[in-house]
Amino acid sequence: MTIVLYNVTALLAGTLKTYQRAACDEETMTLKCPPGTTISVALARYGRAVANGPGRCGISSDVSSNFAIDHHQQTNDTCLLPDSLQYSLLQTVVEMCQKKRQCKFNTNPKTFQGDPCPGLPKYVEVAYKCSPYEFRSKVVCENDVINLTCHPGQRVAIFRASFGRLEYESLQCPQPHGLKNDTCMATYATETVMQMCHGKRHCSIVANSTTFNDPCRPDIRTYLTVVYTC
Repeated sequence: MTIVLYNVTALLAGTLKTYQRAACDEETMTLKCPPGTTISVALARYGRAVANGPGRCGISSDVSSNFAIDHHQQTNDTCLLPDSLQYSLLQTVVEMCQKKRQCKFNTNPKTFQGDPCPGLPKYVEVAYKCSPYEFRSKVVCENDVINLTCHPGQRVAIFRASFGRLEYESLQCPQPHGLKNDTCMATYATETVMQMCHGKRHCSIVANSTTFNDPCRPDIRTYLTVVYTC
């Protein structure tokens, strides 16, 4: 049996909302994220716009009807950039927008290094997420409660959590005098806190062995650390 441990950052990204934007040729596309987050580009593609397709980029009235009908019979697949240029397009959008809070660019063949269907109206479509870069940290001692609360319209996103004790982190919930420090950390603390809080506006976590299973000796004073954002 194979056990796969998930990547916390990937899981966080997977729970974030995906935004989609589309723009016709020669328009300005704007990607924007809320404060405390930056753009993470997921997809970018450039191809033909049809009258009943996405956006407002239908065949213009000044194109002859025969020309429009002939080209309308093509499928979208025959009028997209080839894979190599689609990848180049993605890299171009990433260079312009990745890890920025806002970016703008003009949608035309020069920007995207190729025209998959000259003479026909086209559109660029971009999907992206807004990844948090500002994280908060809370620490409580054993049997205390951590309360996580976000403003209306925001939700808790857990980055990591730990429960137990690190031998050389004696400032957090000091051991009683004369008792030796030790390192003992609960497994799956992050997963536990995610199940309790991820995607909620408010949650409470009790820092005790009932919640996490006590990984330490009875004389060790444990504490809970949670790193999160809204």
